[in-house]
Amino acid sequence: MTAGTGMTAQTPWPLSRWIASAIGAVVVFTVVGVASLRLSGYEPPAEPRGAMVESRLLRFEDIRDGLVYVYDAETGNRLAELAPAEDSFIRGIMRSMARARRAREIGMQPPFLLARYADGSLVLSDTAISNEVNLVAFGPTNEASFATLLLAEPR
Repeated sequence: MTAGTGMTAQTPWPLSRWIASAIGAVVVFTVVGVASLRLSGYEPPAEPRGAMVESRLLRFEDIRDGLVYVYDAETGNRLAELAPAEDSFIRGIMRSMARARRAREIGMQPPFLLARYADGSLVLSDTAISNEVNLVAFGPTNEASFATLLLAEPR
């Protein structure tokens, strides 16, 4: 600073500030791009699954104290009992799907479709709304918990 001029010398931005600004710009650009695609109605293409090789319509019913019964929706036969401290993966997925139904004021009466496809994927679809979960993405142990419902015999 020179005496009497009242001006200060500006220091250049450090490199870390430039990097932070560049990262921020990329994030903003990405969010704006994805939002504009979604708002325009664009849906990414679905992965080809091949033919459905086996399926079952399921209905879930909360009984009491955290007990959940699982029924074959076509026959009405009970397939499984989910005890309160067990089957947390099934409970978590179903809680999420029930929340989506409640948001649309739909109850738990319409069945869910559990289907295995030719490519090996196991998918749980909500027949009441366009909502599905590819269970393979959660790993073999979690997928197996739903696969048992696909093959379960009536109790």
